[in-house]
Amino acid sequence: MLFHITMTHSEDNCPAYHTERMPEVLNSMERLETVGKELNVKAHALLWGAPAHVAFAVLEADNLGAIARYLNTISIIQEFNITPVENLKDVIEFGKAAIERAKK
Repeated sequence: MLFHITMTHSEDNCPAYHTERMPEVLNSMERLETVGKELNVKAHALLWGAPAHVAFAVLEADNLGAIARYLNTISIIQEFNITPVENLKDVIEFGKAAIERAKK
């Protein structure tokens, strides 16, 4: 399954304003590939919008639990909005199958 994640944190929790936290945050981010392998989570995209205290990810995993465990290894206190998503080709295939079922 694919998941689109929006991650937000406050200025109070931003490592850019608390540089003493930066080594731990950077270490947690550098470990994401290893954590992903351990949890069977594939990162298709990890994008950071630093000025707005927001980050985005497109992750693939078998279940939401793996996604939650993966995200919680990032050493920033933040909120997550997790949305299951599909590739457009899968949506088109579903739509065509629905049309065929409706004809019967």
